[in-house]
Formats: sequence, C-alpha cells, structure tokens
Amino acid sequence: MGSIAGRMTTFTTAILLAVELGTGFGNAAANVESMGEESMVIDLRVEVDGLPDSVVAHLALPDEDTITIPMVVREDGVYGVTTEVKPANYVVVFEVIGDPGAESGPVSLGELGVDFASSAPTTEPEDATAISSATRQWLWLGVALGAASLSALAFWVLGGRDQRVTDDPEWDGAEPPDVEAVGAWEEPRQGS
Repeated sequence: MGSIAGRMTTFTTAILLAVELGTGFGNAAANVESMGEESMVIDLRVEVDGLPDSVVAHLALPDEDTITIPMVVREDGVYGVTTEVKPANYVVVFEVIGDPGAESGPVSLGELGVDFASSAPTTEPEDATAISSATRQWLWLGVALGAASLSALAFWVLGGRDQRVTDDPEWDGAEPPDVEAVGAWEEPRQGS
C-alpha cells in the first residue's frame, strides 16, 4: 500500500507542478534524473497543440550561450528530451517549428518542477573506504585466530611425526635416528 501512496503522491506532484506556457502549448514539466557536482541529467516534457514539424527546447543561463535541444515525440502531442547539462536553474523556452510556429514564454526549471534542494548531489565522506575502529578490531581478531589455527595445525601435523621418531629409547637427541630402524611409520608401541 505504501508504494501506491508513493505513486499517487508523485502523480499529484507532477500535476501540480505542470506549467501552462501559452498559445500552442499545453502543460510542461521537468525533473532531475540524477545530479552530480559537475552535471545533472534532466528530463523535459511539453504538450503541443497540432502536428508540428519538430519541437526544440532552448536552455539559457545569464552570460552564456543558449543550448538548443531537439525534442522527440513521446506520446500523441507530447514531446520530451532527457539531456545532461551543468547543474543550474536554466530558463527554458519551448519552440514549435512548422506552420504555424510558436514559442512559449520563458520558464525556469524550478517553475517546471525541479526541486534543486532534494536533487542536490550527495557527498560521501572524504574516505568512504575507511574502516571503523570496531571493524578494525574484529579484523585483527580474525587475523590472530587464523594465525593461531595455522600454528595449531602445523604443531599437530609436524609435532606428531617428531614424537613417533623420538619414541626410540636409545636416541640421545644428537642426530635424528634412522626412520626405518626406529619404525616411525608403525603404530607406537603399547606400554613403553
């Protein structure tokens, strides 16, 4: 039920944020698909009356060249485009090319529904791969446990073999005894 309520809220928000642009145009809207430090991906859509040859969107910022982007048909009478631009509240003018041509009034991305506050890029901590102190303690404990396990395994494997070889009561420890003479590969003697 939460997802249906979420979709209804989004739908209601989209309807409330649609902007009337004047003669030849219906509603228009914009939203941010993604935003980073250097760029943002925006989706623009506009309803157009009639059957134009094409529709373009002009995006402008003060003291910068205007960006003109062709729009594609998304539905009957609805044109749209998804594009990447630098993060800013552009002024948008939609233009219908054909007979009769028309231009919408200027409208900002904010007026078209872009919420720059909630679309702001999320910044990660400077060192996102840093390991917390508690995690580091568990890591060292795991390393120590692994080392102790390997040591116990080595002692068990190698220590058992040395014990069989040293079971010879005549061996004084100076030189290793002859393995075949002692019978190291036989089972240890009982009661000695």
